[in-house]
Amino acid sequence: MSDRSEADLVRVLAGAAGNAPEPAGDLLEVVRRRRARRARRRTGAVLAAAAVIAVVAGGTAVARGVFSHRGGEGPALVDATVTASPGRPTPSPRASGPAAPLEVRPAAEVWPAAVSTIPAKAPDGWRYRPVTALSATELLLAAESSFEKAGRLEVYDTAGGSRRVLADMPGPPGAKGYFPQRVEAGAENIVWYGTNPSGGAAWADFWVVPRSGGTARRIGEVTGAPAEVDGIGVTADSVVWSVRAGGVYRMPLAGGAPERIEGADGLHLLSWPWAADVGERDFQKAQGKLVNLETGQVTEVKAAEGTTTFRCGPQWCFGEGDGTGAKAFAERVDGSRRSVLPGLSALGGRLLLARDFGMFHVSGVVGRDERGEEIEDRTAPVAALYDPAAGTLAGIGNGDGQGGGGYGWGTSSSPSAIVYWDADVKNVERCRTADGKAVPRPSGTAGRTDESVICEAIPQGGGKELTVVNLLAVPKTE
Repeated sequence: MSDRSEADLVRVLAGAAGNAPEPAGDLLEVVRRRRARRARRRTGAVLAAAAVIAVVAGGTAVARGVFSHRGGEGPALVDATVTASPGRPTPSPRASGPAAPLEVRPAAEVWPAAVSTIPAKAPDGWRYRPVTALSATELLLAAESSFEKAGRLEVYDTAGGSRRVLADMPGPPGAKGYFPQRVEAGAENIVWYGTNPSGGAAWADFWVVPRSGGTARRIGEVTGAPAEVDGIGVTADSVVWSVRAGGVYRMPLAGGAPERIEGADGLHLLSWPWAADVGERDFQKAQGKLVNLETGQVTEVKAAEGTTTFRCGPQWCFGEGDGTGAKAFAERVDGSRRSVLPGLSALGGRLLLARDFGMFHVSGVVGRDERGEEIEDRTAPVAALYDPAAGTLAGIGNGDGQGGGGYGWGTSSSPSAIVYWDADVKNVERCRTADGKAVPRPSGTAGRTDESVICEAIPQGGGKELTVVNLLAVPKTE
């Protein structure tokens, strides 16, 4: 298993996600990762893929040590020269030998004004789920009465340490099993949608509240194909949303019939007015275009041959693998200003954050010893944020010194402006012996009949404070 690639992991994740039920509320739990490399080598039978699949049903997993990441292995590209000619620029000659992983300093050192701590719970005990940032000091939070059951929206001011209730998040009268889903903040209003009051056919309703706060108002509801919502946005007069099969709809904020937006077939909302030809479930599909639904502008984007993951925002694209052995990379939507980021990788396809920041997994592998065993820096951060305009990296997550840790990102529909983690959570490794035949495996994987030692990292502690990085507080460089 140690020779499996990250592409293998993504394929396993994609297959599992396609068959897994939607998590209640479709909200992201803090991402966990496991360190199983050493245990796997001792027993030869730790099935990391099965462990990852078990996590997928409840959210998104980022695993360090599940498969070999080989941080920095392979040649690196020198940044391409920016040219005014159309098409992609010609890369500079490759450097010989493997590229050393980049140094990733903690976000609190790189962007001190953007990092703060907030309470993990409201005064009444409801748990906070970060959504996004409204300004350099204001964070939009969903308060949950139970797991992923959002009951109200609050705004937390990191400058003064104060909180205010923006609005309650009610459901339709008499609805059972109703869950508010993703929230999106616009210039004047905040909208969200809810699903499944009856647990039957596809159904969704939409709500709006002024950004300044007040009483939430129900806009309307939809059934069938328009109710398979995968992204939501808001304009001055309408709620807009895309669906899993592709296509974008709108409904007036005052209420009325839904209308399919012309020219948006096959598109998924990124952040209004931008839409892409890939959705969150398109793990293995490279993005091919970006469309401005207000102006009709279509921007073609093209991943280099061999790229395994490729996602673009309005200005920048991020990806992994380009046939040269490079890991993560960033480039302009026209292919210029390419930067290769050794030691970083993309797992699960979640690369874009607000302001065209990129988010990558940090392998922590810095080389191999004389036996060929990977040497891992256990002090490395869990993940890294990349500001491509400034060329700046910042580490995030609560690395526990044992090769484990976790982080989460805001649950807004558009790429969120915040990432967060609970610095007091620690991983405690627990191992058990199991019959090899009883351990679940991906379809087509050969079984084992001997005993297997299965180790997993159990998070313990925390629950008092969250460390938050607010990208709206990061100084702009262009």
